[in-house]
Amino acid sequence: DEGEHPDLASYVVRGLFPVGGGGKALGTALDAIFIDVSKAIEGGARIIVLSDRGSDANNASIPSLLLTSAVHHHLIRTRQRTQVGLAVECGDAREVHHMALLIGYGAGVLNPYLAFESIEDMIQEGLHELGDMDPHKAVTNYIKSCGKGVLKVMSKMGVSTVASYTGAQIFEAVGLGEELIKKYFTGTVSRLSGIGLDEIAEGVRLRH
Repeated sequence: DEGEHPDLASYVVRGLFPVGGGGKALGTALDAIFIDVSKAIEGGARIIVLSDRGSDANNASIPSLLLTSAVHHHLIRTRQRTQVGLAVECGDAREVHHMALLIGYGAGVLNPYLAFESIEDMIQEGLHELGDMDPHKAVTNYIKSCGKGVLKVMSKMGVSTVASYTGAQIFEAVGLGEELIKKYFTGTVSRLSGIGLDEIAEGVRLRH
C-alpha cells in the first residue's frame, strides 16, 4: 500500500508507440516518455514501472530492452537515476539472456507476464506433458531457473552481486547503428554499424 509507504510511490509508464508511424513515431514516443518519467520523479515517484501492456491495433509495444536502456540513460543525463528504481513489465522477455540484458541495462525488477501466462496456458492445454503440474509451482520453477541463469551469466562476467550488475551493461552490441547506440545504449561497445529506429519500428510492425 503506497499510503503506508510514501517513500515507495510508484508511477506506471506505458511503453507504446503508433505502429504506423515508423521510426519517427518510435523516437517521438521515447522522447515523450523521457519527459513523463522526469516529471513523475519530480512529483515524488520512487519506482517507475515501464509497462508494455495496453497495445491495440494502432499502438504497439516498444521493445523492452530499448525502452529500459533509453529511460536508464535519460535519467543518468538528467541526474535523476539514483532517485528511482526501474521495474519492467514486458511481454517480450522469456529467456535467461533477455532477463540478463534487461537487468544489465538498468532494470531492478522484472515481470515477464506473458511468459507466466504462457506457462499457465500450456498446463491448461496439456502441452509438453505439463497437464498434471500445479500452475503456481510451474511459474515458481520458471522464476527460479531464470534467477539461476542470470547468476550464471554474472559469474561468467566476474560480477558477484546483482547490485553491481544492474545497469553495468557489460555487453557488446552487434548490428546496432552509431546514432542508436549513442542516444539509447550510451557507452555500449559496438565494433560494427547497423540498424536504427526505422528498422526496429519496422520489425515491431511486422510482428504486431
